[in-house]
Amino acid sequence: MVKEIKNLNQYDFSKLVAEATNAFSGIDTAIVPLGSLEQHGGHLPFSTDTVIVEYISKIIADNTNAFLLPSIHYGVSFEHEPFFNVSINNNILLNFISDICISLFKQGINRLYVINGHHGNIGLLQYIGQHISSVYPIKGKYFYFINYWQMLNKSFDHGGEVETSLMMSICPDLVRMDLSKKGMDLDNKNDGDNCDCDGEDVISKAGINMSINNPGGFIKFTKNGIWGNPSNASAEKGQQMLSRIAEKMVLMIKDDYYR
Repeated sequence: MVKEIKNLNQYDFSKLVAEATNAFSGIDTAIVPLGSLEQHGGHLPFSTDTVIVEYISKIIADNTNAFLLPSIHYGVSFEHEPFFNVSINNNILLNFISDICISLFKQGINRLYVINGHHGNIGLLQYIGQHISSVYPIKGKYFYFINYWQMLNKSFDHGGEVETSLMMSICPDLVRMDLSKKGMDLDNKNDGDNCDCDGEDVISKAGINMSINNPGGFIKFTKNGIWGNPSNASAEKGQQMLSRIAEKMVLMIKDDYYR
C-alpha cells in the first residue's frame, strides 16, 4: 500500500521513520513527483507531465517502501509561450523544492527522489543538491532526481508517441486522438501533410536547439507545440513503457550505490 504523506498522522510517520533500516523495515526515503502545467497540443491535457509522473511515482513508492509526497503541478515552462503554460520562476522553484528537502531531512528522511516529468525543469534540478548543502548540513542526506523518459530507449518527445502512449494507458478519457497532429521530428524531415511546421529540414535546426528552452523557444521550433508523432501511439505501447520505466527506477532506488 502506498504511504502517502498527506494521509499519515504524526504517530504513524514517526514510527515508520524510527524503524527505518537499509533492509527497508522502516522508511527513510521519500518521492516527490514534479510535473508542469503547459500545452501538449490539441489532443493531450495541460496536466500531462504531472499525470504521468504521479502515476509512475505511486508505483515506485509502493515497490520501494518510500513515502509519497503530493505532486508539484507547476514547472518552468516559459518556452511554451504564447501557448498555454503556468510557469514558476526558476529560482523560486529551486528554493521551493530545496525547502521541501530540508524539511524532510529534519524529520528523519535520508533520501529524497524527485521524479521529473518536464524537460524544462532539468536546469534547476541539477543545482538543488548544491543549493541544499550551502544552507543545511547534508551529511548522510541525499537528493536525487530522475527524468522518467531517460529510462526508455526513445527519443525526446512532447505530445508525440511516448507521452501520448503513456496517457492512453494511464487515463484514455483525457486523450483526444481526433485532434492529434504530427509535430517536429528530429529523425526525419517534416514534410508530412499533417505536420503544422514550416517544411524546413529540422536536422539543420538541431544545431541551434540550445535556445529551445528560452521563452517562446519551443514553439519557434515546433510551430504546433508537438515534438514527435502521436499517430504512432497506443495504449499497449504505453503499458510496455510504464513497465520498463517502473522496473528500471525501482532497481535504481534499491541499488546500494544510491544508499
